[in-house]
Amino acid sequence: MKSNMAWITINGQRINARQDQTVLEVAREHGLNIPSLCYHPALEPYAACRLCLVEATLNGRTRVVASCVYPVRDGLEVATDTERIHRLRRGLLKLYLAQAPNAEAIQQLAAEYGVTDTPYQVRDAEENCILCGLCERVCRQVRGEAAISFAYRGVKRRVTPPFDGSLDDCLGCGACAFVCPIGAITKQYRAQTVEIDKWDAEVPMAQCRICGTPFAPAIGIEHAAAKLEIDPEQLRICPRCRRQAHSQALGKLHAAQSTSDQVAAY
Repeated sequence: MKSNMAWITINGQRINARQDQTVLEVAREHGLNIPSLCYHPALEPYAACRLCLVEATLNGRTRVVASCVYPVRDGLEVATDTERIHRLRRGLLKLYLAQAPNAEAIQQLAAEYGVTDTPYQVRDAEENCILCGLCERVCRQVRGEAAISFAYRGVKRRVTPPFDGSLDDCLGCGACAFVCPIGAITKQYRAQTVEIDKWDAEVPMAQCRICGTPFAPAIGIEHAAAKLEIDPEQLRICPRCRRQAHSQALGKLHAAQSTSDQVAAY
């Protein structure tokens, strides 16, 4: 039976890894830092940011590859910190400083590689999106929706609701804001709505059927209820009231058990 394991070397460290893993996954498992802005373990790799480039040598041939999509192979040798790789990353970071000049994460990463400015023209000083695709992928792959997607090509490419319209299919879950690596998407809770600032989306909040407190996006509750094939009212209860209801139910169960034990004692 063919083994699923392979011996590889990363920066001189010999590692036994599964062949269904990527170089980036193995490196991070063993505490070896490879920068990346478009990778998330819960999503399919996309190789958009290219910062995870490494030199991979196999069968005597060396080439530069994106480690987030490059699979482990027996005998593979990987170098993550060569001058060639650093030069490529510095070039990319100069582009990102022009694309997202106010993104703190980009500024910090650029400083690590000695990049302090960019020779490229900044098109929009207020724009921080680097088109990593994490927000679009988490909406589509995890939430099962398509509230946002890529549109246009070249320098006009951006993430937007369908047909540049309103965010009608947004569940207000905020997963896009959670995975954004540079904070280009923010989520704000208001009194009666949750707002996704980047697309000016306002999603109404559902009120707890017990205490009346707004606690979750209404459309998200309806979506979950449809998936579970239950009445949405069953989910329209805030965490505090749910804990109180569970506590009361456990108290009644404990009291009934005590009574039963006392009866049995006689």
